Amino acid sequence: MKKVILIGLVIIGFATKGHTQEEQYGDNQPYSSYWFVEELLQWSAESDKEAKFNISQVALASRFLNDSTDFNYDTQKIPGIIALMAPHTTNFHPSQGFSTVKQYAFPFWQYIDYFVQWGGSSNEGIIVPPTAFWTDAAHKNGVKSIGTVFFPPNVYGGKEEWVYEFLVQNEDGSFPVADKLIEVADRYNFDGWFINQETYDLVGDVGELMQQFISYYRTQSNLKLLWYDAMIDDSRVIWQDELNNHNQMYFQKEETSMSDVFFINFRYTEVNLEDSKKAAQELGRSEWDLYAGIDVQSKSFKTPVKWDVLYKEGKPNNTSIGLYWSNSTFDISDTKMPEDVYDNEQKFWNGGPSLETRFGSSTWQGFADYFEPRSVINELPFKTNFNYGLGRFYNVKGKTVSKEEWHNLSIQDVLPTWQFQVDSTKVNATISFDESYEGGSSLSFEGFADAEIPLYKTKLSLDNSLNLQVVTKSAGNMTMQIYCQLSNGETLTYPLKKSSSWFTNMISIPKQKNILISKIGLITKGKGTAFLGELLLYNKREKKPGTSSFSVETFTKENTTELYIHFNEKPVGVYHHIYYLNAKSEKVWLGKTPAQDFYISNILTINSIINLEVQSESFGGTKGKIIRKKVYLSQ
Repeated sequence: MKKVILIGLVIIGFATKGHTQEEQYGDNQPYSSYWFVEELLQWSAESDKEAKFNISQVALASRFLNDSTDFNYDTQKIPGIIALMAPHTTNFHPSQGFSTVKQYAFPFWQYIDYFVQWGGSSNEGIIVPPTAFWTDAAHKNGVKSIGTVFFPPNVYGGKEEWVYEFLVQNEDGSFPVADKLIEVADRYNFDGWFINQETYDLVGDVGELMQQFISYYRTQSNLKLLWYDAMIDDSRVIWQDELNNHNQMYFQKEETSMSDVFFINFRYTEVNLEDSKKAAQELGRSEWDLYAGIDVQSKSFKTPVKWDVLYKEGKPNNTSIGLYWSNSTFDISDTKMPEDVYDNEQKFWNGGPSLETRFGSSTWQGFADYFEPRSVINELPFKTNFNYGLGRFYNVKGKTVSKEEWHNLSIQDVLPTWQFQVDSTKVNATISFDESYEGGSSLSFEGFADAEIPLYKTKLSLDNSLNLQVVTKSAGNMTMQIYCQLSNGETLTYPLKKSSSWFTNMISIPKQKNILISKIGLITKGKGTAFLGELLLYNKREKKPGTSSFSVETFTKENTTELYIHFNEKPVGVYHHIYYLNAKSEKVWLGKTPAQDFYISNILTINSIINLEVQSESFGGTKGKIIRKKVYLSQ
């Protein structure tokens, strides 16, 4: 069995090499960071010219489970999901997105608690922080964003000296690498590290030293630490497939919580997980801090899974769930087009009755029926245009301002909580990548009969009256209503105007003291098609956000120019839209970012001046003033 596991885990390190690059990158393209141990120790944000592009500016949103329960990561008493994703190669991963839709974007944040950007290999680097735009999207949805430390098996390039270098300890008891890991996470604004130590033939008290390393890391920061079930107490690599006395010291050691997540290797039985639960409870920890691994890398939703071990009586049993390579929904797509990938995502996460195909003797159950979705819609204003994080074009109020493909999860909106638990014989609900009011996507509904479509779980107070703005368009005989389900059991329903072009419906919801809006959804009647382009909730209009002044560094080669844009004020809860005027004096969208530093590639330039325009926008959708600048090109 050891040989089988080694083969499985070497794919962890190398399979990202299989991604094909759909584009040529500019000479000055900034990339996400990665290091070997010696390189990390020499790294500083001041000397790394690309570091400024790798900083997330989005704070971690607070989440809740229902009207009365906030989700506290430090006192988790419910089952959860951790997802390890490898969306791109470790090297040459652009810091702020791509100019193609054929890259992975994740739409089901509401079911996971931790996102781990998986990567690292013996020929690239073994320490990989999450890319900034992945952290932005995770944080917007209240999900912890985690980097990876990967020590590969020796037969696949792992070197014992990398582990020894990692665990060097100073005379004062400090660990230089731990200090650097903390420095990187604080600088780049992510939430912790996943350690996967699978290098064997180590000599000395490496297991004890690793425990001291973890204890030091925990005392020096509030960052999370996640541990994979591979190395045991005496430093040998022997997968236990459970929590037991050989590995529990990496989970809980006396009074010290060593790891927030313990990822159990994939070969477990029901007895393994029952024993693991008992061991966790004896240590004073929740069994839900243990995550039983499911390897879905090669087959995605066609993977045979021990569902009868993981689920009992319609809910998780014994442990939480750890997904390895859940981005396989993208990998198994023949086209890599967003429609196809999103169809795979719905099969993967929803499963159950919506997946009528059986694989062998087991049916893919998915996760939506077994885990309560989390939500971050607990304060105002809240705005979404249902942006998936990529697009074939970019629209502003229904008008196309760019016809170029783009991919940038930093500007992904909070997508519907339920995607989509509806009777498909009554209505086909999905995400459209061909229609958009703002951005590159919208919600699409093809109606066959009357249907109710739940969209968002909310916890919004009605102590004051609330404004609801809904932008729609439709065709055929379908009519739509939007409904708000209240915490007292009442449901408020409002009709939406039929219009063949985008129409803004303005709705005022009267105040009701001590009452919450708990759910927002749609009711469709009749046959036809309709699109939902925007949902905005607010008590009162926000003040206009400030638009920062900015400086521009240019890199011109023949008739194209790359730009580094630096905003002189650090944005907080603010996007900046960036445009330029083309040869026809038309305004063309170049990008939207919450970052202080932003890279733009491949502007076609026919003279020595670029006319740029920048406008701020709050996360709640209020636009600020426009700043224009003539940029003179360097040659």
